[in-house]
Amino acid sequence: MRYLRKSFWFTLLALSLAGCGHTPVTRTLFDTFGKAPGVDAINLNPAYRYLRVSVGGRDALLVLGYSDPTTTGPIETWYSSAGEVLKLHNGRIFSTVGLRIDWRAVTYTELPSWSDVMSSSSAQFMRKRDKMPGHRFGISETVMLYPVKPPSDARLVGVTAKELTWFEETVQANPKRLPSARYGLSVRNGVPTVIYGEQCLAPDLCIAWQAWPVSPQSSAGPS
Repeated sequence: MRYLRKSFWFTLLALSLAGCGHTPVTRTLFDTFGKAPGVDAINLNPAYRYLRVSVGGRDALLVLGYSDPTTTGPIETWYSSAGEVLKLHNGRIFSTVGLRIDWRAVTYTELPSWSDVMSSSSAQFMRKRDKMPGHRFGISETVMLYPVKPPSDARLVGVTAKELTWFEETVQANPKRLPSARYGLSVRNGVPTVIYGEQCLAPDLCIAWQAWPVSPQSSAGPS
């Protein structure tokens, strides 16, 4: 059942006050807090779920607003204090709103579950997405998913790459040279769960996100 966290907008207001003051809506979620006081120093309300997001040397905290259950896993809607939106489905980008480049209406065909992927060597699926600005609709891509060794350059905080199981996604026939996506998973309560992910919406716009705060015994975070 779809839900909205109680006092959600009050939480966004509190996060905004913890940052650098007024944030114009034209700025992206990654500028919401700037470089001070630092998202890791923010006193979090344990009643809410958070996502630590990084891009281009800047970090921000997003708050979970909605979780919509589907037969293939929940679609989670995360908000910045300035109103930018990042939607994740099973740890992958489902859509974004308010960024310099947005992916809208992302759909997957023949996408394996993470449980299936954990027991196989590789998988292939189709992805279709809309891209803004430019009004590019129905961009269709073939994506390969395969296990990789723990990376040395992931933007992880509070957990090492070796503690997670890693997979990489590469777009086949990639004329725009879109960098590969990476996902770090942990098995929690018997279910493989994405703890860390990074995807590029364009060659020069890559997003990394992590379930926050780090809690190895918790099942919180994108699933």
